[in-house]
Amino acid sequence: MVVAEQWGVVRALNQGRRLLGILSPYMMVRCYCVDGLLVDSGLAAFAGQTLEWARREGVRRAVLTHHHEDHSGGVPRLQEGGLPVLASPATGSKLSGGFATYFYQRMVWGRATRAQVGMLPSVIETDNHCFQVFAAPGHCDDQIVLYEPDQGWLFSGDAFIGQRIRYFRGDEDFQATVDSLQRLCQLDFDSLFCAHRPRLQGGREALRGKLNHLLELQGRVLELHARGLPLAQIARRLLGKEPLLLYLFSAGDLSKRNLVRSILFGPRPRK
Repeated sequence: MVVAEQWGVVRALNQGRRLLGILSPYMMVRCYCVDGLLVDSGLAAFAGQTLEWARREGVRRAVLTHHHEDHSGGVPRLQEGGLPVLASPATGSKLSGGFATYFYQRMVWGRATRAQVGMLPSVIETDNHCFQVFAAPGHCDDQIVLYEPDQGWLFSGDAFIGQRIRYFRGDEDFQATVDSLQRLCQLDFDSLFCAHRPRLQGGREALRGKLNHLLELQGRVLELHARGLPLAQIARRLLGKEPLLLYLFSAGDLSKRNLVRSILFGPRPRK
């Protein structure tokens, strides 16, 4: 399913893939277009539609916030259509060398595709806007965000996703996430263009709400750990019962336990 939305000068293309063709889209993924710049390339399954939409919107180049397949899947098709794609050196390295995905990722978002991309500068200028590029690791180590101070915009990739996070991938870094959120909350913006759950107003407050939630959770996790409670029990007490189907479907890669584990011991390198 592909749906285009218009929010003033910023356009969004929403993409959602159905599991087995019968379920509702698992999580909508958004690409954004503003002033000839495309932010992220969406799913490989919709790469053709993304290119057509980008051409209609007058896109001249694209930039990736990070390497994950729901953000980089359309890169080869965009390049075939003559659009240059820029990314950080870390993202470029992952795309050129290929990266591992679990079965659930391929089912929900499609396979990762290899690609060679251009070098992302520290500032991206369009005809009418100037976007500052900031590193924002945590969700993954190569994530960046785009900040437009004059407009009060933050294109946040997956730095937000939601205020009350209860699940982590195995390789998500809790401390890096907190550090990034603390830096981003110092910026002056109102519109938060999240790839999954945008906040066109009150974006900084929403991001600060996520930060406060994580810090409060961290304190409670450390308290229960000091009392000798095992990791799984801490996760269940603070975050609720682990959904068995999700745990099995993701082979444990997406879970509440991973959030607690990352607080206590840090991320697990992805195999």
